[in-house]
Amino acid sequence: LDKHLNSLRPLWWFEAMLRWISGDSRRERGAKAFVTVAGGLQELYREKLLPVEKEYSFHHFFSPELTDADFAARPMVLLTGQYSTGKSTFIRQQLGRDYPGLRIGPEPTTDKFVAVVKGDHDQVIPGNALVVDKSMPFTQLSHFGNNFLTRFECAKMDSPVLEGITLIDSPGVLAGEKQRINRGYAFEEVIKWFADRVDMILVLFDVSKLDISDEFRRVILALKGNDQKINIILNKADRVTTPQLMRVYGALMWSLGKVIDTPEVSRVFIGSFWDQALHNDEQRRLFESEQNDLCTALAQLPASAAVRKLNDLIKRARLAKVQAFLLCHLRSKMPSFMGKGKEQKKLIDGLTGVYEEIAKERNLPMGDFPDPAIMREKLEKLDFSKFPKLDLKKMAALEAMLDTDVPKLLQLVPEEAKASNEVETGQLISSEASPFAVMKVGGAHESSVYQNQWLVAPNADDYSAEFTALGPNAAGKISGQQAKAKLIESKLPSMVLHKIWTLSDADKDGSLTLQEYALAQHFIKMRLADQDLPATLPAEMMPAVKS
Repeated sequence: LDKHLNSLRPLWWFEAMLRWISGDSRRERGAKAFVTVAGGLQELYREKLLPVEKEYSFHHFFSPELTDADFAARPMVLLTGQYSTGKSTFIRQQLGRDYPGLRIGPEPTTDKFVAVVKGDHDQVIPGNALVVDKSMPFTQLSHFGNNFLTRFECAKMDSPVLEGITLIDSPGVLAGEKQRINRGYAFEEVIKWFADRVDMILVLFDVSKLDISDEFRRVILALKGNDQKINIILNKADRVTTPQLMRVYGALMWSLGKVIDTPEVSRVFIGSFWDQALHNDEQRRLFESEQNDLCTALAQLPASAAVRKLNDLIKRARLAKVQAFLLCHLRSKMPSFMGKGKEQKKLIDGLTGVYEEIAKERNLPMGDFPDPAIMREKLEKLDFSKFPKLDLKKMAALEAMLDTDVPKLLQLVPEEAKASNEVETGQLISSEASPFAVMKVGGAHESSVYQNQWLVAPNADDYSAEFTALGPNAAGKISGQQAKAKLIESKLPSMVLHKIWTLSDADKDGSLTLQEYALAQHFIKMRLADQDLPATLPAEMMPAVKS
């Protein structure tokens, strides 16, 4: 009877019940103040999200239960790609040395998943021992079985880079005849497990290996749902000339377009990520800029880790919410006596229509619903009549988490990000810029390394003849009209010239003295050299005031 009553109750009844339960003033007074984002996430997950996941078989349909280590772990970076594209060499370059157990070669040499983590000394921990260590975020990997665990290990080493991040090296994706080799475990499922948990995914391509094999295609598809984490590396770019590199880049984007079915284009870093001499340095400036961009992104992961984990929990909670409503809806559609199998098949075949009906009834966005093809495969083996009823108390707690608790956690994010920036985390690039590398934070870039060389007063005598030719008045000044005719010869945009004028006209009288004109020309040269102009005129560049 309850089942039929639930199916007849209107949407406003459920909404009213949720508001009544979640609006309890005692609940509001009992809300806890979180100390850290990670601690708050652990508490919210255990108390409000996990009960819903268990009640509605979330772990069977989607991903295993999260552990405390998943929330407390350092940010992780997954490297994947075909064999001999430079994954292990990339890790070696970032660490400045080999990690324990590393082997590099032209053929598939990394035949294991290797988690490279911070340790006091060099140590290799086998997979079977690693998954029972609850301080590490890998315990859930045990369900992939012994065949996988023999191909999984942890390499601990003392490196300042690993203070901030953990690197995950993976076996080279096979191509050609090698694809016939049976790995003995669900390779793509393992890739997906890591992809769902890491903070960044680096997919490496060799300029001479742009073909996407069948296995590589399945790996890329396994990354689906984590598109914002994916970054592409076009490695070994020094092996080709500039015209060849342009054609290679175009071919890569064409190949990826056939596999990654999204309008957004993943960031592509071009370079040669190793410590050997460049074969062709025509594009050295480009390689330096790309390496700086990538290393800056990696170095900033610790500061953004809290936001990523919070975002992932919200995404997981929304999916769990949809899952609960879906199972309850399917249960309510089952007949009491005869024809259950026929009705169940009809619901599975029309699952997209079921999604639309639930979305309209519950006011849920269609984007929150899982892939129908995957759900059909899972649902075929289950009996809908045994699905649980809607637990209003648990659903109300989940709503309270999304509406009240998560915004409170968001308030802690800026403080933790600031604290993370203040702590030395062994950055991949030194915070002190050099002519060869720079951390691209706070507006810094490759050219800004030389900015201090420009922030000195120019020699007015160098511009005296030019100034005199413009015909200054008796007071030794040129008008704005006279100055404009000369300054626009630089071909800089008017807004840039406006800023240059504002900086140079020190006395703000609408005209320029020789010293002020020298400043204007100096700033034009500075901008043409790709240097950022100062926000205000430095005191040491201020023209001398004549008495």
